[in-house]
Amino acid sequence: MSDEHLRTPGRTVLVVDDDPGIRESVREVLSTEGYQVLEAADGAEALVRMDDIAGRCVVLLDLAMPRMNGLQLLTELSHRTQMERFPVVVMSANAHPRELEFPQVVALLRKPFELEDLLRWVEVCSRSPG
Repeated sequence: MSDEHLRTPGRTVLVVDDDPGIRESVREVLSTEGYQVLEAADGAEALVRMDDIAGRCVVLLDLAMPRMNGLQLLTELSHRTQMERFPVVVMSANAHPRELEFPQVVALLRKPFELEDLLRWVEVCSRSPG
């Protein structure tokens, strides 16, 4: 299996959500738009996936997950170098903007969100410099 998609700058998206239905829906929409989509069911799995990504990757992040939740993942990411390669769009029904004051968080999409809003933020994040 080729890992070429892991080196496609700006066109890779990592969907981090414990709901397989949401991951599948988002993957289908983004794949249709030409994005390479990776998935993780929690923050711990996301960290492993991120270690294999060489270029820029937009992270779509749910907050309420088992094992390692979204806030724990954001805290971990804030201690790592080169995190500017991973702009984060938080997808949550209950998030408060104050708890999302991490440098890598670009936007908050409230669930349920419009697919047009999701696509717009992924496009903005995939093109923005660090």
